[in-house]
Formats: sequence, C-alpha cells, structure tokens
Amino acid sequence: MKYSVIIPAFHCADSIENTVNSVLNSGLTDFEIIIVDDGSKDGTADICDNLVKKHPQITCIHKENGGVSSARNRGIDAAQGEYILFMDSDDGYENGALSSVTETIENNSPDLLIFGLSFDYYKGDTIYRCDKLIYPAEGTVSPSEWSSCFSEMFDYNALSSACNKIFKTQIIKNKKIRFDKDVFLMEDFLFVLDYLRYTENIYLLPEALYRYHQPDDETRVYTRMNRIDDLNAYLTPFYNSMENLENSLKENCNLVFPEGEKVLFRLYSMLLSQKAYYADLGTLKKISESLKSSRWADYDSDDILIKNLKDGNFRKILKRHKKIQLRHKIAVSVKKSKIFQALRGN
Repeated sequence: MKYSVIIPAFHCADSIENTVNSVLNSGLTDFEIIIVDDGSKDGTADICDNLVKKHPQITCIHKENGGVSSARNRGIDAAQGEYILFMDSDDGYENGALSSVTETIENNSPDLLIFGLSFDYYKGDTIYRCDKLIYPAEGTVSPSEWSSCFSEMFDYNALSSACNKIFKTQIIKNKKIRFDKDVFLMEDFLFVLDYLRYTENIYLLPEALYRYHQPDDETRVYTRMNRIDDLNAYLTPFYNSMENLENSLKENCNLVFPEGEKVLFRLYSMLLSQKAYYADLGTLKKISESLKSSRWADYDSDDILIKNLKDGNFRKILKRHKKIQLRHKIAVSVKKSKIFQALRGN
C-alpha cells in the first residue's frame, strides 16, 4: 500500500464525512484512511462506523479521549502505507488535488514532500475569505538548501503544520518519531523538527492543496495559551529538538545552522504575543518578568511587543491590543454581511 491518511476525530459529526469524501476524491490511489475516534460522544463514532461499511479503504479505531497527538500516534502505529498524510477532521482537499502529488512521489521518492495551505474562513457553508500560504519554490532541495532558508519557510507556514506534508512511514516508525502528548500548541512543528533530522531530501510543491477550516473565534488560541503557566518551560522540547537538528546538520552535512535560533525566537515571540493579546495589566507584568528571565532576555529584536514588555509600557500594550481587537471584530462583521457577500457574488 502506498499511502495512509490519518484523521483524528473528536466531536466532529457535522464535518467528518465531508473530510473523508475529500480524500476519496483527492486523486490518491492505493491508499487507506485511518480514522481515530478519540472518545467522541456526539455521534461521530457511529458516522465513522458507517463510513467503514461504505468504503473498503477506511478503517476506524475507537479509543478513549487522549487528545489529537494521542490519536495521531495511534494512527501511526496502525499505518500500513509507504507514506503518511495527516488531516484534521474539519479540513479537506480539492477534487483531484493530490493527483500531481502522487506523480511527484513516484518520480522523486522524497523523504518529505511539502505543499501549500489554503486558510478558509466560513459563514455557514460559504467561504467569505481565503488566504493562501505557498512557499515560492519548486523541486527537490538538499539539507544545505532548506536549512539556509529555514526561517523564510517558517514564515510561509511550510514547516509548522503536519497537514501540508507527506512523510515516509519508514522514517517515522524506524526513528520512533511521535507527537508529544504534552504539547498542545505547535505540536505539529515539534513533530516536523524531529522528522527533519532524518531527511536527505525534501520536495517543495508550490500549490495550495490542503484546505484548512479557519475558525473566526480568535479567543480560542488565547484560551489554550492560558493553559501554559511557564512559556519558557513549555518551549523546552522545541529548544531540545532544534538543538538535535542543529547537531545532525553539523555532523552529517557539515552545516552551520543559525536559522534555527531565528525560528525559535519567532516561535517564542508568536506565542508570547498570543498570551499577551487578551491579558490584563497584572498578567502583562507577569509576562514581562517571564521574558526577562528567558533565554531571549538579551536577544536583539525590533519586536514592538517585546520592547514594550521589557520597558514596562503595559498600558501602551493594552491600548494597542484593544484597537486590534476592535478592527478584527469590524472586519469579520463586514465580511460576513449580506452586502459584502453579494458584492463578492456569493
């Protein structure tokens, strides 16, 4: 078997069938779909079992709830394909989108294939906004090439998702690469960092093949960020994995890897920004103290938020965030309006 598509499913009764159908119509051949029902209580399990009855390519594993990383790991254990793809249960592919990918795999046998993402914003069943992130390069790249443009690839989201990639199953299983069940933000990126240590070549395909269902509720990430008491401790596995990658590039390819440190700082500043976005005055003060004790305390950066946190300009931060939040609410309301939809032809 050539491909295994792993889909964790938790309380997704309204979307899982569409996601599965998008795989069936994606242009993949010689494949299996492994749905991992992660302890759903909303009817998802019954829908998955019915899909198994209808389609011989589908199997469903039912397990107690353990989170998306736990579900993906269970899917990895069951995968029989030569390559693995990961999906979220409310996302999808365009019809025939993976036809060209299978040809590329056959012709190049890459250790990792990366394609672009489409971030789709919905009002009901209608997309009112679509943002595409595509890394502007095509073809096979060596470790010396991808390591030199690592931060640029991170900016294009070419590294931080597991869903815009095709992985070799042999590498994942032989090297015992798994998703960290204790990491619930950027867990995909951590998995990719661990995987990159064992890639000799990567194929870049500049097409947005994966459609990500982007939620409007910007408070969701902030709510999850509240689960992180100590950002410095939370990022320790990322620091360790990047160090392992850096050592691997040095030992196996004789490469220096300054890009890794740049990306780690961008990751830190991104999560710090999310943590501060809805924070009150007291929380901002705590975040400031955490920043001053972090590995980035003396890092040279022109990041506005970090400068204000270091200087104690907390009220300036609060004022700026309130303006951004208001603009976001207005923009979403306008783009969801009937007039805007009519102008777009929806």
